[in-house]
Order: sequence, then C-alpha cells, then structure tokens
Amino acid sequence: VLTAVPHGRSSRLVVQLVLTVCLAASPASCKEERPFFDGSLLACATQGQMLAARWIAAHPAYTLNRWRCEANRARETPI
Repeated sequence: VLTAVPHGRSSRLVVQLVLTVCLAASPASCKEERPFFDGSLLACATQGQMLAARWIAAHPAYTLNRWRCEANRARETPI
C-alpha cells in the first residue's frame, strides 16, 4: 500500500507483528517482541499465529500471551 507524504514522496505502509510474551518461570514478567515481518496487514493477520508459534519454539523460556498486527506505529522503545 502506498500513501502520500510531503514533497511528493511515497512511503510503504509499515506492518509489524507484535508478540506479548511472558517468562514461563515468571508469568508476570512480560514484554513485547517484534520479530522481523515484511508483508501486508492481511498477510500479518493470516500468518501471525504461525510466525508466533515459530518464535515461541525458538524461545522456549517464554510463553505467548497474545499477538497482534500494527500498522504505521513507532516502536515504544528505540532500537
């Protein structure tokens, strides 16, 4: 999806998969993870559960609390 921005440039809609994960040993210790995702909002909605399962399989110390797709929202913490 292309959206108009100042000075005649165009910018691709940025979609992020956001996982809320908690430590299995300490369920109250949760954080957001944003694994790499390069696709549309529809692709995120249809593939998000599978991608979340892959992330959890690679990080067995965590459990998945929830997942969601976000569009054009800045990270809460800088890289």
